[in-house]
Amino acid sequence: MNNTNLKDLLYEYQKKRDFAELKARELKKEIYSKNNRLEEIDSQLAKFSIDTAKSLLSNNSKELLGQLNLKIATLKNEKKTILKNMGISENDLLPKYECSICKDTGYIQSGYNTKMCACLEQRLFDLEYNSSNVYNMHNHTFENFNSSYYSDTPDKEKYGSNISPRQNIEIIKKLSLNFINNFDNIEEKNLLFTGNSGLGKTFLSSCIANSLLKKGKTVLYQTAPIMLDSIINFKLRKIYIQYQYLWTIAKRRFAYNRWFGNWKHE
Repeated sequence: MNNTNLKDLLYEYQKKRDFAELKARELKKEIYSKNNRLEEIDSQLAKFSIDTAKSLLSNNSKELLGQLNLKIATLKNEKKTILKNMGISENDLLPKYECSICKDTGYIQSGYNTKMCACLEQRLFDLEYNSSNVYNMHNHTFENFNSSYYSDTPDKEKYGSNISPRQNIEIIKKLSLNFINNFDNIEEKNLLFTGNSGLGKTFLSSCIANSLLKKGKTVLYQTAPIMLDSIINFKLRKIYIQYQYLWTIAKRRFAYNRWFGNWKHE
């Protein structure tokens, strides 16, 4: 998972959440301005709720708790009636989040456990997918893998193997699936596909990439020349940064020695 993508998405979610809550507050303010009793009811509800909590902590009598609960229920019914007469339901006053499950937080709280909401998982997947260069190969999946395209006739002289091309590709498919299932295992070896054009190397590597994306892994699908250029550019940039750092240190030392009169010209 790309942490930068997650950070950007969480910021986007926060803005959506803030906007929904702002609109809800504005609507509530507009409605309450038409009937001052609504604000009075909210204030009383808040006070009685605090009193109820205090009573529970103080182990007060059930009779007192019953009276408080009755007052709260009465006020809620009054509020509901006022809103109904205005053609408004209590739900209309709630923020209109894009995702009603996580309320645009991206996460779902279940007891002491927190898990990522399906909406955020999907957004992450879409971002990873679009940045992986696999987006134009979405049909390249193992579900669409068809070994019948390959000959079922062995020909050692032609293929350099005692098994048929179909048997060979089935073995490669099995190795590829094993690679995906054990992707997090550091002992798992990498895969290298070689051969002439038109043998299915691109299709198979795209199948692997799509499968890993579905598992929430970060994938970069790139051609060898571009990948090698990226590695070379990264190395050169790293060398340049180190050079800049050393040159900065050298200049600072030169300035320090000259300032304190210790610099000597030889």
